[in-house]
Amino acid sequence: MRFIFLFLIFSSYLIAQEEKNDTQLDNVILFSINHSFQIPFGDLKKRFGNNSSISCVLSYKNKGIIYGLEAGFLFGSNVKENNIFDNIDGNNGSIISQVGEIPTIRLFQRGGYIDFNLGKYVQLPSQKARSGFNFSVGSGYIYHKIFIETLVTLLPQLNDDLIKGYDRLCGGPHTKQVIEYIYFSKKNNIRYNVGVNFIQAFTKDLRKYNYSEQSYVSNKRIDLLIGLKFGFIIPIKERTTEQYYYY
Repeated sequence: MRFIFLFLIFSSYLIAQEEKNDTQLDNVILFSINHSFQIPFGDLKKRFGNNSSISCVLSYKNKGIIYGLEAGFLFGSNVKENNIFDNIDGNNGSIISQVGEIPTIRLFQRGGYIDFNLGKYVQLPSQKARSGFNFSVGSGYIYHKIFIETLVTLLPQLNDDLIKGYDRLCGGPHTKQVIEYIYFSKKNNIRYNVGVNFIQAFTKDLRKYNYSEQSYVSNKRIDLLIGLKFGFIIPIKERTTEQYYYY
C-alpha cells in the first residue's frame, strides 16, 4: 500500500510539464467539511462493521504544499461483539432492572481522531479550474468504543461507573495516507474534494478491567480503515498568483 502511494507521487513529478506558466492558488487558508464511508480491517473488523466519519480540516496551501489539521468523529451501528453482557443477563438471557423491567439496550460504534497531514499538490492544466491531486501523509491519535444506550429505564448494573467495564474503549497513535482530487472553479465558488484515505491505527485497551471476561486487559491491536471521502471547501484567505513552476 505504501509502495503504491510513493509510486503515485513519483509519477506525478515525471508527468509534470516543464516551465508551465499557470494561474495558481497560493498562500491560501482553506476550511473543509468532509464525510467518509469506511470499511474496517484487522482487529477493528472483528468488533465493528462499516462506519462513517464527519471531519473538519483546516489547511494552508503554499507553493504546491498543503499543511492540514483534521479532527473527526467516528460513528456506526454495526457492533459484532453483542455478547458483552453474558455475565449479567440472568437465566432468561435478559438484563432485569431493579423494578423488574426488561429494558431495550442498543449498541453503537463511537470514536474520534485528530491528525496532522502534509501533502503535495499537483495541479492539472485547465482553462476553467485550478484543480489537481493532493497526495498526503499524516499521523495523530484515534480512539473508538462501544456506545451503550439503555431505553425505558435505568439499570444499576450499567451505571456511569460500571458501564466503562463493558464499552471496550481503545485508543492509540495512527498513520494516514490520502489520495484526493481537489476542484477549484475559476468562474464560481464551487470547491470540493473527493478521494480515498487509508488509516493504520496501533491501539490498545484503555480500560484496565474487562467486566465481561472478569479479567485485566492490556491487549495491543492493529485497527485498519479504508474510506471514500467527499467534502466541501471554504477558502478563508485566498490570493491568486502568476508564477513559473519548474519540475
